[in-house]
Amino acid sequence: MTIVPPVFIVDDEDAVRTALGKLLRAIGVAAETFASAEAFLASYTDGRDGCLLVDLRMPGMSGLDLIEELQRRGVRLPSIVMTGHADEASLEERLEALRPIGFLEKPFTLAQLKQMLDRVCSA
Repeated sequence: MTIVPPVFIVDDEDAVRTALGKLLRAIGVAAETFASAEAFLASYTDGRDGCLLVDLRMPGMSGLDLIEELQRRGVRLPSIVMTGHADEASLEERLEALRPIGFLEKPFTLAQLKQMLDRVCSA
């Protein structure tokens, strides 16, 4: 597994952020966590490499809104969207425009996460 470090974890649920950050660090992947899309945007420096692991539904800016905003700014971070709401109407159409992107339905296993990170975020 060759991941482009770090993985930027953006999720409004503290327990999810903390668990994912610890899990990734335990397998040797650098991780940074953010409680919102807005917090990530406020700290992200253009040109910085990494991979985005972002929740679909969050208060304020959604995960897809964040990816679209980054792309509007010319930032093309490989991205994985996590959701417990995979039945979203129009999700497929929006995802198609946001390549490279992966999609994980919660709950997911470590093996599924590693496979997605390898597919979407590897150098």
